[in-house]
Order: sequence, then C-alpha cells, then structure tokens
Amino acid sequence: MSSIYKRKRNGKNDGYVMYSIYAYDPLKNKKRYFNITLGKIGPALTWDDCLKQKKELDRVFDIKKGGKQEMQLNKAITTYLKHKMIHFNIKPPKNSSIKLQNYHLDKFKEIIVKRYGSGIMMKHIDDDILKWYYEIREKKLKTSSFIVHKRIINGFLGWTKD
Repeated sequence: MSSIYKRKRNGKNDGYVMYSIYAYDPLKNKKRYFNITLGKIGPALTWDDCLKQKKELDRVFDIKKGGKQEMQLNKAITTYLKHKMIHFNIKPPKNSSIKLQNYHLDKFKEIIVKRYGSGIMMKHIDDDILKWYYEIREKKLKTSSFIVHKRIINGFLGWTKD
C-alpha cells in the first residue's frame, strides 16, 4: 500500500510532499520501505500533480512487485503501451505506428480473452496458446500483415518476460 503525505520537520510542515511504499527491492532481494520526495508544493507543483505522480509510481512498483508475468493480460498491454510511449531515445513514433500497435495488441487480447476469459494472466500464456493463436491469425491475415502482427506480439511478449 502506498501513500503520499506532506513532510514535517521539527513538527512543522515544510511544504514537501513525500511518496511512501513498502515494496520488493530487487537489489536486496527483499521487501523494504521506499520514501521518495515528489517536490515542494507551489506554483510549479500542485497536489493534483502529486496524485498523478503517485499513480505513475504505483504502476512502476506494481510491475516490480510480482513481475510482469503476474499481470493480467489487459493490464500488461496498457502498461506496455505506456512504457513504449515514455521510452524513446530519439523521437516518438508516428501516429500510424501507434495505431498499428494498438490494433494488433487489441486483436491479440480480444481473441485470447474470448477463449480463456478476461482474467488470464501473462504467466498462463504459453507456447501452446501462442501456436493456436498464430494459426488463427495466419488464416485471416496476408503474409506481410502476419509478419508485422507476429513482430508486434513477440515484442510485447518479450517485454513481459524481461
């Protein structure tokens, strides 16, 4: 469970907002408390900004908590798409590339959920399920589209295993 609070020094609020969570630390291989300073409340930082940062930090710690394999398929796809949007070294992708990724990942989710239910976790998607899925998609897509589709799905699955 995480929280944000206004920090006190010598019994008085000093204007800084802190983020606190008890989470798994991969370096020490055990759970520990993390206290992160979000910043000082003022014209550049509001309480609403702190709440947004809290949501983002919760999402990051959620990934670390149980690993990406413990996520449900729907949450893993949304987290992956956010991750792809944040981590660009040179320039962000074109809108057409983003739409293409969204389309193929939505199709993947739609077909898997139709057969296995909306609560399927990433750790349950094994080679047999992928083989079944790729057979279905190969029949419905042209060869060039299938290659792109498979590349996008394999990129997503590779991300969940890292």
